[in-house]
Amino acid sequence: MLWTVRKLLGRVSLWSADQKGNISTTFALTLIPLMTMIGMTLDFSRTEGASRQVQYALDGAVLAAARALQETDVDTKIEKAAQDYFNAALNANSVTSSCGDIGIKILKQEHSVEASITCRQPTTLSAIVGLNNLEFTRFAKTAYGVGKLDIVFMFDTSGSMGNDGRMDDLQDAAKDAVKELFKSKTEKKDDVRIAVSTYASSVNVGADYFKAVTNDDPPEECVNWVNVFGFRFCVASTTSTCVTGREGSAQYTDAAPGTNRWIKYETTDCNSATLTPLTYTQGHVISAIETLPTSGSTAGHLGIAWAWYLISPNWSSIWPADSKPRAYDEPDSTKIAILMTDGEFNKDYMSGGNSFAHANKFCDAMKAEDIVIYTVAFKAPKSGQDILEYCASGGVGAFAFNASDGQQLADAYKAIATNISDLRLAR
Repeated sequence: MLWTVRKLLGRVSLWSADQKGNISTTFALTLIPLMTMIGMTLDFSRTEGASRQVQYALDGAVLAAARALQETDVDTKIEKAAQDYFNAALNANSVTSSCGDIGIKILKQEHSVEASITCRQPTTLSAIVGLNNLEFTRFAKTAYGVGKLDIVFMFDTSGSMGNDGRMDDLQDAAKDAVKELFKSKTEKKDDVRIAVSTYASSVNVGADYFKAVTNDDPPEECVNWVNVFGFRFCVASTTSTCVTGREGSAQYTDAAPGTNRWIKYETTDCNSATLTPLTYTQGHVISAIETLPTSGSTAGHLGIAWAWYLISPNWSSIWPADSKPRAYDEPDSTKIAILMTDGEFNKDYMSGGNSFAHANKFCDAMKAEDIVIYTVAFKAPKSGQDILEYCASGGVGAFAFNASDGQQLADAYKAIATNISDLRLAR
């Protein structure tokens, strides 16, 4: 009996050892495909991440190529600009994929640039099944025509702009931006047009437009009185073409001047800066910037209103034929306002609030018409920065800029000009 029990226990022991061996073998056989699946999942995830980085780099590369087209028609230089950007972007983001040269196609008739790139991403555990790398191809395309642009620069010409070289800095920065914008490749010479709106205590519309917007002749102001036998006589006078706001239902609209919509002229306090309607002639815009004066207070809401009027199709009857703004819904066209101040809005003639409140309403109405608004606050107090940030079509650094010195001002206007010239990307 004892022998039988021992024999039985021995057989059970042998059976248990065999079972452990079988389990170990099964686990080992299961582990290999499991590790392969985990490895392939990780490799595919890494490749997807690398593919996204390569796409971002390729997007930037076609933009670099399109920008190069603004400078040269030599294909090799354009291709080099794209490749250099692509390589720098991959290095900056530590992309480990191995990529060949970009395939660039420049379609000058279609005003577009196309690019493709094929890359290989090294694998890790996927190599167990002979998959040493994963290959992917990315594509990008951009149209390099900027379309039709109606752009207005609004400049603060108040007295504070005469302090510590502010106007000199503004003129330098603005002229560079204007030149950059006029360099854009266009189908027709008038595809890019620029206007200039100025303001101080009021807006000087000039003799050419005063009656058209007020329905009155410019008022005369005596500048030299003489006394003769106790009577005063004016021996020299000048006319004032300063205007302020308007009231009624058209107060915050771009309705054309007319009955119940005429612009008021409640002051003769304005400087010599006048308006420049839309023009495709660079010299006209540069001349307007170079002759900007500095005096008076800051009726910023009026500057914004007149910036709107200069690019509003509803005012087409006011401006010269070549300066008539395009319709809001004209295909492939954009309206852009670049607003600027160095102070707080401190002068007002309109009812229903102050200059800040009026400015808010004008900006809201402009954005409702899909006008893109960029803003530049130059050495401005927080209140001035706040109103411009409110007006801007996007956040600080993208559409709203705060500059504290001449270099930052130049950088801001350069960024705006580049953003406007930046090209529509289509994958």
